[in-house]
Amino acid sequence: WSKETGEPTSDGPGIGRARTVRDGGSCVVIAYGAMVTGCLEAAEVLSAEGIEVSVLDLRSLVPLDVEAIGEAVRATGHAVVVHEAPLTLGMGAEIVARIVEEAFDQLEAPVVRVTGPDVPYPPASLEHRYLPSVERISTAVRKVVSY
Repeated sequence: WSKETGEPTSDGPGIGRARTVRDGGSCVVIAYGAMVTGCLEAAEVLSAEGIEVSVLDLRSLVPLDVEAIGEAVRATGHAVVVHEAPLTLGMGAEIVARIVEEAFDQLEAPVVRVTGPDVPYPPASLEHRYLPSVERISTAVRKVVSY
């Protein structure tokens, strides 16, 4: 965004455009915000096991880049959605719904969500126990690709 005009600039993919931050053919992990870093770390762990994971950074939720999500899922047939909000009524449910609408016939396994638990967000001292971890993300990917 231009500081002078407040208008979008042509630099980068722009609002509403997801970006693939890691390529892989086994599964796509879809995330946004702070969760992208954990997904990249999980992808490194999984790569050592021979599981090559794509990581799609949504970058914005509204507008949602449904086209990029569909393309990424069709490319691998496997998807894991990661976000820090609770499972119930989280953005991941909307992303999964869009995956079903866009790429259902190409799915080789159910889509799995890795989220915070269905409890109120904890104080900072307990956040590490609440947020999706590299271990939980890796476990979800292993489950999906072995389906």
